Amino acid sequence: MISSCTTSGKVTKAPLTRVIIEENEADKTLSLTFQFIAAIGSLATVGSFIFLFRRDKDKQSQIDKLTNLVSALKDLKDIENKKLNLSIRPDIKLNSSGYNGTDGELTIDIENIGHKATLIKFDLKSDDLILHNEHLPFVMENNTTRKIFARTNGVKHIKDCEYEIQIHHLDRLGNLHISIIHGIGIRNTLKETKYNC
Repeated sequence: MISSCTTSGKVTKAPLTRVIIEENEADKTLSLTFQFIAAIGSLATVGSFIFLFRRDKDKQSQIDKLTNLVSALKDLKDIENKKLNLSIRPDIKLNSSGYNGTDGELTIDIENIGHKATLIKFDLKSDDLILHNEHLPFVMENNTTRKIFARTNGVKHIKDCEYEIQIHHLDRLGNLHISIIHGIGIRNTLKETKYNC
């Protein structure tokens, strides 16, 4: 807008001029070409995202399959370990018990009907008895026997003495097992065996 100054203080405005810019054919073609290239670029971008998403989905599927395979191999390893442990497990059984009332002596006869066991400790829990002649460690092959000796430590008769004996033993691989005998006098039972302690 152009204004002119006069001394009368009036400001007059010049008429507006419109400018029309016309594109020639070459410019229109160039503009259309750039729009076309931009559209193809947009499609390529969308295609790349779809491709990456699809590839990530395939990778995730492969990861899931590998995870399942690792889990299956771990389960197979656990099963094989259990089979191995069962194939070498000792099996301690209680054969018989006897006592000598005049000496206050209790004798407990045990047998290993399983695989080789190494007896390493007798843990006696009793207020009435003490162990003696332990001779440990002691190797028990299959179908061998061993005696455990105890005697009274007070005035209570041997047939009335209450006790629990934990027999700690190892298998060929060094796994610890504990067989527990509970009784009063010669009335006793093998209460349980805890494997792989």
